[in-house]
Amino acid sequence: MKIFILSITLAFFLVSCSNSIQYSEIKESESLGIEWTWVPYDSDDLQFSGRISHEDGDSAILSWSASAVTIAFVGTALEAKIRTNGHIYLDVFVDGEEDPSSEIESTFLPEEEKTPMVPVVTGLPYGKHVVTLYKRSGTNMGDLFFYGFHVFGRAEKKLLPAKPKRKIEFVGNSITCGTDVLVPDQSVEPSSAYESSYYSYAGQTAKILNAEAHNICCSGHGLIVNYDGSKMFLLPVVYNKIGSNWKLFEQWDHSKWHPDAVVVNLGTNDFASGKNDSARFVNAAVEFIQCIRSYHPKAKIVLLDGPMLVGDYMIKCRRYLDVSKKILEKRGVKNLYRFSFEPRGDSPFGFVAHPNKEQAAEDAESLSAWMRSKFGWN
Repeated sequence: MKIFILSITLAFFLVSCSNSIQYSEIKESESLGIEWTWVPYDSDDLQFSGRISHEDGDSAILSWSASAVTIAFVGTALEAKIRTNGHIYLDVFVDGEEDPSSEIESTFLPEEEKTPMVPVVTGLPYGKHVVTLYKRSGTNMGDLFFYGFHVFGRAEKKLLPAKPKRKIEFVGNSITCGTDVLVPDQSVEPSSAYESSYYSYAGQTAKILNAEAHNICCSGHGLIVNYDGSKMFLLPVVYNKIGSNWKLFEQWDHSKWHPDAVVVNLGTNDFASGKNDSARFVNAAVEFIQCIRSYHPKAKIVLLDGPMLVGDYMIKCRRYLDVSKKILEKRGVKNLYRFSFEPRGDSPFGFVAHPNKEQAAEDAESLSAWMRSKFGWN
């Protein structure tokens, strides 16, 4: 393992290539004379996933969690020119590995300061490699401004893997973002370092079903009221945007990407706020699902209640979602489904802690098995 420390307002980058795979043997003599080559953000040699903005004109902006950029190259090392307006974490996947071999932590850097070149992987055996930079932090934590890759070798577009044919859009709150999913135990202080969309139920469901995922999720946001009691930037509002940052608050063109299924996790923050209202909730849910259906006429839509609500909150949330589904079906909306995660534990407050990594994996197993059965997916 190799560690690089780069100071950007106390940002630290941990880089490892210990789990990398050499895809094919290349004669050592061919590695002689290789040099650094620049691959800009708008190059055809790159493969993006997620809602990507080019608002700045000199970079690709990745706001939502699970957004990613992939490059294939022949060489031994890779750097990325990146910055953020917040405090985010990126996972690095090398040569098809199932779990990230390293992470990059990036913190706010004023615009007047020079954007750094950050080590991503180094010391790889000379050969063909595929590397993905995956934004695991939610949009609340900040946006990733990606300017390009610096390759010690050469980019090879033909080596890029084919994107999964199956597509799933996950819409939700902190549960979908994977807040606290990496917490080692409940005694640890909360930190953005413990958030991972990859290890959330959404990320793991996409992995199990071999699907490309778009995660449109905001921690603390609700359907009619947010966790803090505010009503700014509710889920139906941010759903239509490229990102939650004011700079990215432009309308997303839904025709660019049509999912096979949309999984909508509704209700946790509305109930946890203590200010929920049954009629308003049901009306808002019906309107929101009709909106999603108008964008994606063929998608299967799942109304999901998460694992954090317990007791009376859980019972009411499930009832409201059931009623919403019945109203929508009476209005002719088809391909609607309901699924509930099983809660863990109990609480006098009506909600429990966020799922940890093992619990999120269990939720993903149950949801993916149900989706396979209901949708006839292999």
